[in-house]
Amino acid sequence: MAEGANARGPAGSPRVPRAHLPALVVTIVIALVGPLFVASYSLAMGDPVPRAVPVAAVGRAADEALANGLDASGDEYRVEEFASASTALHALDQQQVYAVLDADASPARLTISTASGASIARSVELRQDRIESLLGAKLELVDRHPLAERDPQGLVLFYLALGATILGFIGAIQTRINSTDMSLRAILGWDVVRSLVVAGSMTVVIGPVLGLESFPVAPAWLLLGTTMFVSAMVYSFWRVAIGGRWALLPTWITFVVIANPSSGGAVAPQLLPPFYEFVGRWLPSGATVRVLRDITYFPDEVHPEALVVLAVWLVVSTAAFIVAREVRSRRERALIIRPTAAVAVDGGVEGRAT
Repeated sequence: MAEGANARGPAGSPRVPRAHLPALVVTIVIALVGPLFVASYSLAMGDPVPRAVPVAAVGRAADEALANGLDASGDEYRVEEFASASTALHALDQQQVYAVLDADASPARLTISTASGASIARSVELRQDRIESLLGAKLELVDRHPLAERDPQGLVLFYLALGATILGFIGAIQTRINSTDMSLRAILGWDVVRSLVVAGSMTVVIGPVLGLESFPVAPAWLLLGTTMFVSAMVYSFWRVAIGGRWALLPTWITFVVIANPSSGGAVAPQLLPPFYEFVGRWLPSGATVRVLRDITYFPDEVHPEALVVLAVWLVVSTAAFIVAREVRSRRERALIIRPTAAVAVDGGVEGRAT
């Protein structure tokens, strides 16, 4: 029977023409991924709730006022008592605590850090009147690390990381589609060039040109370039491992569905559900957001863990792509011995026995 719009199955029911099956599969896959995408962002950031957020108290009176004022007897906040204001403020600078109440200061002082987490700082600030009532003194509110004037919600760094990951694999997709005969060296070379050029334009426009953030240009440029390259390598690995048709799916799930909402850029990690708080610490998007935040607002307290995480992703994703491509090339060369129909894929040949 000829395939066509009126083809029917054994029972006489309409059957999808074979040529249309890929479209049907894509429709079903997107129908499944769409709700997953929306649900992931909604579950992660739709209802942020503090969980054991560390705050510092200087003095016994501050300890009690802060604990009762923030309802620290529950699971939302954890009050840590410090012997001096200097040590407590140092912990705030290192992002080990998110607020400091100093009852020994004159006047008593509540210090927050919106750059560490704007949502947490606002939550503490909203309880200022209650803390003052329990302490029996008027508080001076100080923001030790304020956000940029043009980024009051602290979202620009998140958008930079989001853009870097998405443009990283989108750029790789378009390069592979439009340049099918490149060698491995050319593929890696153009991925590096593309990542650095795009990251450079993003950094310069968002920083010096528009003035949305005041990060150091060179470190931010290299960081975003690395993030874009990692994203490209992850896509490239899947393209070789499972084929170009479906490589976008696991890449999209990794970066867009899981990594970006768990990055801690839009909502502080301590306000995310436990799963997102945990995975965000070990994924490229979370590492990028943390390093961007550190070099922008805490240049003297850059945490090495996030740099190590990003470096591991860089090495492992690149190595995985190279190894997978070499394994596939060897299999294809073995197939060439037999009569084949050759199809160019990523600069190699995918043989199909005829």
